[in-house]
Amino acid sequence: MFFRAILLLSIFSSLLFGGWFIDKWEAHFPPTLDQSIEALLKVDCQKVKQLRGLTANLAFKGEKAVERCFQEQKFLRAIFENDVQTYRYMLATNEHTPYFLFFSTYAPRFEITPLMVAIVGNAQDTFNEILQESGKIDFLKRKPLLYNINSEMYDDYKALGGFRLRNQIYDVKCVKALDLAAMYHRYEMFESLLKRGAEYRDSRCPQNNGIVAFGDISIFELMLAFDPSFLYDFAGGHILHYAARDNNVELIEYLVKDKGVPIDSLKAAETSLDVALSGKNIEHKVRIEAAKKLIELGAKVSEGNQRRIQKLIKQGVW
Repeated sequence: MFFRAILLLSIFSSLLFGGWFIDKWEAHFPPTLDQSIEALLKVDCQKVKQLRGLTANLAFKGEKAVERCFQEQKFLRAIFENDVQTYRYMLATNEHTPYFLFFSTYAPRFEITPLMVAIVGNAQDTFNEILQESGKIDFLKRKPLLYNINSEMYDDYKALGGFRLRNQIYDVKCVKALDLAAMYHRYEMFESLLKRGAEYRDSRCPQNNGIVAFGDISIFELMLAFDPSFLYDFAGGHILHYAARDNNVELIEYLVKDKGVPIDSLKAAETSLDVALSGKNIEHKVRIEAAKKLIELGAKVSEGNQRRIQKLIKQGVW
């Protein structure tokens, strides 16, 4: 039943994307966010029949769906292409939106905010404009903010709940603008988001923290300059385990060699090497590069891990 639903979604989306969804996007190999945005900018809004809302009563249908699609597409393009003039005009005429219904109605099935679009497109000028109207939402303020700086991507279909970045698949759960700035190595944007109050300690899902998953040394040093305790407080002091889980080899070496993080520390009776070799991640893949780096840096290889490695050698993947 589930795969039938996926097939129907694929067929329906292909009508909108001219076959892009079927030809280029598989549930286990999602597109990059850049590909998603660029494909959505090519959507023929005249063919859009419905846009979902936050509730069924807020959905757009027929002509209203077409009109809304054109409006959101124009706003999306202005942000992504760093068109400040159009962005300001749409803000002045109240044509802006805090999220894109036509992005989340079709494929992909998650929400993306204006801040996120600017980060993906490396659109510094529109990013700065959006950031001025962003912050932590406080309904007691006299002048409410247009954008919640901590808005998250949200997915309705787990099989489609990811995007690809640097040949890895990343889960959208809990992903915020700050995570994307870290993942895309947008240093100025990352620092600006921190100063503006972006959340970086989400205890609900440390496995999806963009700083640890895809952040490089420069991102991590910006983080530590803002809050030095992040090094030891993140995920209860188990930052190396999460770097190994996400195959962040650059960060692993930095943590061990430059920051002195214990390489064989335990989390739930597992070392970082155990995590790297376990395949406990969204892709269910052994993190071979991370495992090799940990061993190179002096991680102890247990008998169980030695057996895993020998098996990988026989498979020709080590």
